[in-house]
Amino acid sequence: MAIQAVHFDLDGTLLDRDSSFLAFVRDEYERCSALQTVEQDVFVSRFIELDQHDYVWEDKV
Repeated sequence: MAIQAVHFDLDGTLLDRDSSFLAFVRDEYERCSALQTVEQDVFVSRFIELDQHDYVWEDKV
């Protein structure tokens, strides 16, 4: 079957990026013990700060 369409959700039309991103970062912290050298709240807030609301490439964050 060939791809017939590709959909991009821009500006949070279908997905609330902020709450989804927060859930993602918390989950990553829980799954990766190497990240747990700092408190979860510190890690999450710094990660979100570095992300700059998706204006920074993931590999840089």
